[in-house]
Amino acid sequence: MPKLNWKKKDEKHTQKFNISQDVSEFQVLESNKNPVIGNNNFNEDLLKVKRSQSHEHKKKLMDWNNLLIWGENISILRSLIPTFSNKIKLIYIDPPYATGGKFESKTFIGEGKTFEKKKAYSDIWDGGIDEYIEFLYERLLLMRNLLSEKGSIYVHLDWHVSHYIKVIMDEIFGKENFQNSLIWAYPAASAKTRRFFIRSFDTILFYTKSNDYTFNDDPEIYMEYSDRVKFALKEDEKGMFYYRGGSHNGIRLSQKVYITNKGIFPRDVWTDIPYIRANTMEYQAFSTQKPERLLKRIILASSNKDDIVADFFCGTGTSLAVAEKLGRRWIGSDIAKQAINISRKRIFDVWNSNDLMDWKKKYLRRAQPFEIMKTNDFKQIINIHKDFLVKNIGNKDVISLIQDSKFVVQISKKGSKITVDLVDFIVSNLNLIKERVKDKIRIFTDWIDSWSIDFNYQEHSFTTAWISYRTLKNRKLSLTSVPYNYEEKGAHKISIKVNDILGNETIQDYDVFIT
Repeated sequence: MPKLNWKKKDEKHTQKFNISQDVSEFQVLESNKNPVIGNNNFNEDLLKVKRSQSHEHKKKLMDWNNLLIWGENISILRSLIPTFSNKIKLIYIDPPYATGGKFESKTFIGEGKTFEKKKAYSDIWDGGIDEYIEFLYERLLLMRNLLSEKGSIYVHLDWHVSHYIKVIMDEIFGKENFQNSLIWAYPAASAKTRRFFIRSFDTILFYTKSNDYTFNDDPEIYMEYSDRVKFALKEDEKGMFYYRGGSHNGIRLSQKVYITNKGIFPRDVWTDIPYIRANTMEYQAFSTQKPERLLKRIILASSNKDDIVADFFCGTGTSLAVAEKLGRRWIGSDIAKQAINISRKRIFDVWNSNDLMDWKKKYLRRAQPFEIMKTNDFKQIINIHKDFLVKNIGNKDVISLIQDSKFVVQISKKGSKITVDLVDFIVSNLNLIKERVKDKIRIFTDWIDSWSIDFNYQEHSFTTAWISYRTLKNRKLSLTSVPYNYEEKGAHKISIKVNDILGNETIQDYDVFIT
């Protein structure tokens, strides 16, 4: 079988990356188990009660927390292998495409429509295509180790590199396990060129680990009938049907053909899923965000309820939100703290998103418990978005900006109940922030994207008991927590976390005593 060669390729890659080496332990940064959501449009009474579950199913869920992991994914993949080797049923990744470009996202400020553009990530590779292939190759080797024997992997790419990655996927997963080169065709966002044909599709490479893999003929993955067929459909007392024509001895014949499905089993060219528009509920103001309907088809086809679905370039958390709503367990990771923050809020707000089985309705269910983690070897990098800062700023100045950010709260006690009010947020070194950003700040809350409280803080383990966050569709922020009732008297520690629009996370602790 032909193989692809590139600079730095090591023929011992398979041995090198398929073993669990340089394994780091995971550190839990935040635990989230049904916190109170302090958003103005949240109504606990409207949420649907989850279906009754068997004892075995309940036990499986009790032993599991979904995982959102911040850090470099090659270290994360190695560290997952001891626990998850051969256990992940489906991996979907939407990695960089080696486009040579920089991609933007928007940070909205305050309650209005004011926003700042910033770089989401750079897709420039100093070593060219060789460096990119090396980057993806070693990660795909580790993903293969994590994939179950009945598992599948979908790699989402475009015209820049799909032909290269097809060759290395053949090498890693076996040419015999290549199932489809799926085409997701969408209207071209721009049609300025007249020098070549307009590029308006992505390629998704679909491989399995073996020939015995999960693949479901689920009516929910079907494509709609063509307009011609829909026009021909009729209905009688038996249901929907169309006439199948024919002729005999010059006489035209026809018979009714009844249909039971909503459409046709999907072909390998998908033209029925539009890209994300700004007026949709799922929009996250991220230039490379993928639609939930795309992930719905993939996840329903290649996994079953309670299976583990993973995405190691999770971005805005589309795959995680879809896995959540389809009853799958999930693992997501990203190196950008911005992506972790977006995904975190998206999972909290899943109740307020579209129901995948009835798109015109809301999901109206809480997310299953999840943890935010990082590997111990991941060094916390500076997360202040440099696009917000003045030019020629040094890392020392940015660290100073991070350390000096603080907030002021008022803690009220009434009997055994504690209420917290957020009354101020201070960014001390305002001279380091661009004037155009500062000009958009009217009140202190404009700095804040979300804030959360752990009323029973234990060292090194923040458990969210209450949270208020802004979304693109709901810019309101609650500044007063619900009263928290302490059942035990004595000393307690409260930890409060504020995530600001700069990308910074500020945590302050307070002692309270219940008499």
